[in-house]
Amino acid sequence: MDKFKSEVIDISALDYNQMDIKDLGKIIHLPTNPAGQASTQTYALKELGADASFCNYYDLKFKYPTDIPSPLTDRNLDKQKKNMLQFAEKCSSKYDIFHFHAGQTFTAYDYSELEMLKSLGKKMIMSYWGSEIRRLSISKQKNPFAIAKILDENWILSKIMDISKYIDVAIVADHESLEYVYGYFKKIYIVRVSIDQKFLIPYSPLTDVKKPIIIHAPSDRYIKGTEYILNAVNNLKKVLDFEFVLIENMPHSEALEWYKKADVVIDQLNLGIYSTVSVEGMALGKPVISHIRNDLKGKYPKNLPIVSATPITIEKELTKLIKNPSLRHRLGIMGRQYVEKNHHPEIIARKLINIYKNL
Repeated sequence: MDKFKSEVIDISALDYNQMDIKDLGKIIHLPTNPAGQASTQTYALKELGADASFCNYYDLKFKYPTDIPSPLTDRNLDKQKKNMLQFAEKCSSKYDIFHFHAGQTFTAYDYSELEMLKSLGKKMIMSYWGSEIRRLSISKQKNPFAIAKILDENWILSKIMDISKYIDVAIVADHESLEYVYGYFKKIYIVRVSIDQKFLIPYSPLTDVKKPIIIHAPSDRYIKGTEYILNAVNNLKKVLDFEFVLIENMPHSEALEWYKKADVVIDQLNLGIYSTVSVEGMALGKPVISHIRNDLKGKYPKNLPIVSATPITIEKELTKLIKNPSLRHRLGIMGRQYVEKNHHPEIIARKLINIYKNL
């Protein structure tokens, strides 16, 4: 498949106060729930009156919620594939819009149901979230610290091309992800991650804290650059007084309790973007450290308060925050304001409805 010029719409910069859900149809998100995005988007769509549901095939360690029970009730792979196809056929008569996530569809990476859905005239869209499309040969060109979770670039590209035979429209969360799918879809929307802030009451760091709490919650140590963070922490422990908490292998709800106690949240150092950890940290009023690629800083909304740090500069940037409680407090307040403006579920849901209406 030859690449072509994709139409790119940074819908994150557009406002959609007016919304029409008339004749929108029934929506289903599946088959995975990366960083809680499928569930957060679905619940926000429901609150706006849309008929939306989601199904998470996989019961992951983070214990995100599920809406429709997973069809993967058998460990036998042949039976799983049969169940997937049966589930696809069942849903094909019930839903009108199929919003897939993380490069997977009803049949995971097989895609054998897509021809059937397209022949039925169903509307389909794919949301990519990063690791499933990131190719090191591309990311290394602009980021010397870049790493990739999947090293087989031919496999990644083959999956993108297989999907784009049937699906014309994709969504990515930022301009870094855009680089990997540009030219393979007719239209690509940039829509920021959605974080439900109703229960994330901000606890901005107090300015009289003598021993700040620093937290790091890696979903993948290699991807997040945890080794560099631990080295920086060990060095700084020799000269500064602070507490460091490494959060791993616990339900998302428990991790959030630690975020509330934190004075600084460290996200990731390699990829050149910020993730949902950063957004949750900012929503809770915390200063956040994450590597933001220099050429991408202007692509984010204005007043991004994240402290950018690389594996080389993490020690220096962390030192500044440990030593400066007023800076921590100010960045925490700015972070909450940034999230309310750019990552609110209702705002994202309104943008999604606009996209659905134009499929």
